[in-house]
Amino acid sequence: MTTEGFKRKLTAILSADVKGYNRLMGEDKEATIRTLNKTGDDR
Repeated sequence: MTTEGFKRKLTAILSADVKGYNRLMGEDKEATIRTLNKTGDDR
């Protein structure tokens, strides 16, 4: 895969992740924050 192809795929993945995060925050901000904090505790 070329560098440009890799960048395009990474951009698409990041965009989808941001879109999903925004959707979750819009549905239930407090639950989304709790879930993110809980996931961070597993590291």
